[in-house]
Amino acid sequence: MTLWQLVIPVVVGVVLALVWWAGKAMLEGAREGLQEANAELAQQKGEREAQEAQEAEVRRQVVEASARALSEAERFALNLRAPFTHLWIQIFEDSAVGRPLEYFYQLIPPAGKEDELRQSLEEGWAITDHASTMSSLAWLLNGGHRASYQEVRQSLQAGRSTAGDLNKRLAKVVGKWEPEVGEVGGMAFDLARAVDIAAQGVAVGYLSEGQGWRIMGQCRHMARDAAFRDWAHYGQSFLAGAEFWKSGGVTGGIRNRGYTQTIAWLLEDTNSPWLRDPWSPAGQGRPEVPELNSIGVPTTLH
Repeated sequence: MTLWQLVIPVVVGVVLALVWWAGKAMLEGAREGLQEANAELAQQKGEREAQEAQEAEVRRQVVEASARALSEAERFALNLRAPFTHLWIQIFEDSAVGRPLEYFYQLIPPAGKEDELRQSLEEGWAITDHASTMSSLAWLLNGGHRASYQEVRQSLQAGRSTAGDLNKRLAKVVGKWEPEVGEVGGMAFDLARAVDIAAQGVAVGYLSEGQGWRIMGQCRHMARDAAFRDWAHYGQSFLAGAEFWKSGGVTGGIRNRGYTQTIAWLLEDTNSPWLRDPWSPAGQGRPEVPELNSIGVPTTLH
């Protein structure tokens, strides 16, 4: 056996050992680098989550401060409009600060949003000033759509005919919701709209703050006098009234689906004002309600 025959296997073994060692070192280096990268990502995630939690707590404190600034009766009155407030909060949502949930407890919207309220009042109600605001409120407080709802309900109970396509559609809605809402019918939809108009009227200057609160106090009185059991019952009444309104040809099914989602949020989400202030037993803390004039508007508002 020559010298080369002895040396070559040794050299090959050394080279292979060096390659294995180098590969192992590279793998360990990559593994350590990956671990460091994962640790850095985890740290960044933790810092981000801590920052988000801190911001959420600050927002929660802002919302709670707004709620505490009101009396229980005032919160109850504003909670009557919560289905619409929730929709407004979604519209007002800002990518930098999130959803302004404190608006559940305020009459004034986020800065610069008054024009959106003014446009909504004009397009939805032809409200452009104090007089048109009071006219719409008088209609809602004196009967609104709940009056027609009750007429259809009474016809069904009496077994009277509901001839005509419109009457049949309305009768179908009333029959559908009867097991859930009973005698209150769609009253919550009228109350929610009245409080919403009063609050918006204050925000855009069509009503003074005192006038707005007196109207909302009357709505609160009406809600407490009605046979609502809790916010869930109120929410069902709101949906019944909205569908009855829609069946008259005013709006489409997409909006009603939005209302359904909103009521579900109000009944389930931890940020809901309905969960913060549950419906209290009837007769507690009822406010004084001003006498109505001939068109159903508190005389002290003029």
